[in-house]
Amino acid sequence: MRKMDDGAQRQAAASAVLTPRSRQVDAGNLRGFEAAARLGSFTAAADALALTQSALSRQIQTLEVSVGVPLFVREGPRVRLSPAGEQFAVVVRQALQQLDAAVEGLRASQGRPRVQITTFASLASQWLIPRLGDFQSAHPDIDIAVETFDNLSDLEAGGLDIAIRRLRDDNPLARAPHTAFLFGEQITPVCSPALAQTGRAPGALDDLPRCVWIDDVRIHSAPPIARANLQALSWGGWYAGLGLPQPEPQRWLRFNYTYQVIQAAVAGQGVAMGQIGLIRDLLAAGTLIAPVGRRVDAGYGYYLAVRSGAQQRPEVAAMLDWLQQQFEAWRAIEIGG
Repeated sequence: MRKMDDGAQRQAAASAVLTPRSRQVDAGNLRGFEAAARLGSFTAAADALALTQSALSRQIQTLEVSVGVPLFVREGPRVRLSPAGEQFAVVVRQALQQLDAAVEGLRASQGRPRVQITTFASLASQWLIPRLGDFQSAHPDIDIAVETFDNLSDLEAGGLDIAIRRLRDDNPLARAPHTAFLFGEQITPVCSPALAQTGRAPGALDDLPRCVWIDDVRIHSAPPIARANLQALSWGGWYAGLGLPQPEPQRWLRFNYTYQVIQAAVAGQGVAMGQIGLIRDLLAAGTLIAPVGRRVDAGYGYYLAVRSGAQQRPEVAAMLDWLQQQFEAWRAIEIGG
């Protein structure tokens, strides 16, 4: 018998691997497929669904085996849909949207209107929650659910209506459908004015190493990708933006949430690296000051995203209008530095 050449062997192996096991497809794998098809990246899809990349890859592989054809073409870290995958994506997206719409209709028929919002913990505690009373006063008939996640949640997976996200400029979710850019992020050292009155605040850049620096401990303990993202918002990212090496401070004071870092700064416990997108009102009120006054663009922006079709519900439309008004008022706040 003549030996097959390498190309024929690879083709035969691929066909064997993708031989359908059954005619039924595990519906649980369709969310992962749709997210990867929409974002063009297994990594971004895994982040959106709060999965590990390996778990998302297994879902896609299982789905390809069930369907019997390759759905993606792998090109290094990027992926693109195969011709069969493009056809399948259209059907899956329509099916998921119809399913989500049916679920929303059932929920709406069973009780009070409700809006579900997702964001990260620091924005929820420092920006959103202090303002929500205004919306509740204007719309007492609408229930609100706020969920905070460190990982980005996939709105198309259902259940969540609106997301307020902080994304790197190159993140595919920044260009996703129904997503609007709000503003960019800048960072600068901040502290309590009471610290300045005691002489423990920096008066200039060279004074910073003589201060206590308040920091986010996750920068040192997070997985490599998350650590790199956090670094851009940290002391190291700020000094890098100035083109300077980072010195060591007199002492570190570390917490594992940004809002805790800011609370410590307000309490006069040291100097924190402030994200102006979160503390603009504190700077305007004089609760915090920026003694050095040198801002660095962090490479991040804030985005408002809404799940497909959700804006057609009156309660979601009301929340979106209110959020846009709140962000416009926020951008109008004058701060020095």
